[in-house]
Amino acid sequence: MHQKVMSLILLLTLGAAATTLSKLLSNTRIDGNFRATYHNHDIKNDRVYEDDAIGGKFHIETTFVDGLSLGTTVYGSTTVINDDNKGLISLRGETHKSYSIVGEAYLKSEFGKSMLKIGRQELETPFADADDIGMIPNTFEALTFMNNDVKNTSVFLGQIQKMSGVDAEVIDKFTKVNGSKNMQVIGLSYDGISDMAFSGWHYNLSGGEVDNINYLEVSSEKKMGKYGYAWGVQYSNQGHSRDKSAKVLGVTLSASANNLGLTVRGAYNESKDNVAFSGFGGGPFFSNSEYLILDNAGKDANAKWFGFEFDATIIGIAGLNMGLGKIILETKSKEKASEVDFVASYEFNQDTEIHLIYSDLKGTNVGEDDAKHLRVYANYNF
Repeated sequence: MHQKVMSLILLLTLGAAATTLSKLLSNTRIDGNFRATYHNHDIKNDRVYEDDAIGGKFHIETTFVDGLSLGTTVYGSTTVINDDNKGLISLRGETHKSYSIVGEAYLKSEFGKSMLKIGRQELETPFADADDIGMIPNTFEALTFMNNDVKNTSVFLGQIQKMSGVDAEVIDKFTKVNGSKNMQVIGLSYDGISDMAFSGWHYNLSGGEVDNINYLEVSSEKKMGKYGYAWGVQYSNQGHSRDKSAKVLGVTLSASANNLGLTVRGAYNESKDNVAFSGFGGGPFFSNSEYLILDNAGKDANAKWFGFEFDATIIGIAGLNMGLGKIILETKSKEKASEVDFVASYEFNQDTEIHLIYSDLKGTNVGEDDAKHLRVYANYNF
């Protein structure tokens, strides 16, 4: 009798699970993109390196059933003609001309104003982010939790175990972040004051060379008819297990004139006592450019960035945006490196866009090549 009851319970459980899975799969959302790119790197005292690729991503996510959803994303990249990159921005895996990876595979649960996500996933936090600058972005194997129960406040908790992608130690395979101790993240964001935003983050990397990162940011944006301005202040204290903590301060200020389609911006960062660390991705520092970042300049360094953006809608070319910016790095010994970036993008429609990035880099004083870099990307989103 006992075995019959257990068998009946098992059948009912399996039946309920099958019904839930059927509901999950009955209404799925499919999206992604196709991407093509061409790179040209003219290295001083060397030669011209050319690279290209086509690929993209395919994402599926089920509808929520009983508060649960499943999702997965497959990313891929393959050579077309050229395969000569000099390791600048990798378009493929470690040893192959093409590769694909299941970069996302997660279970997501929503309850009230909270969301729990378990598995491989894209993240956007100050020191761990997708940094989608090549063909396949960074993705992370993690457990993340977000809560918005407090008005105008968002709480983020994360346990990040592994990473793959353009900034990872091994590009085409998930490998551990900070060995067996991994990385723990706490974040708090608040936007309850008009035109202002506040955020604070803590990253624990116990036993690592950089063993903790604390980060604070305050920003404001204000529009006044045809004009507007924005400013931001950031501070990071980065603990080192075998040396002094690095202290990084940053400020940025911008002004815009909508009637001219013009925005001008300046930014400044400095590091004290140790080398700045931008983390696992592009990093949050206001002065970062396409190639040179504050990290490159070593201890007690500074970075100045200034530039402008132009929205060509004002002259009748809707969808065209252009920008010109320059960064100047200065080391502790007063040696300088610089980079000038020209960026242009054109949106044909809401699904299709092309963008170009040209960089003139003079980086020998911070261990980078003097070079001229051209990158062109075309994206179709579906």
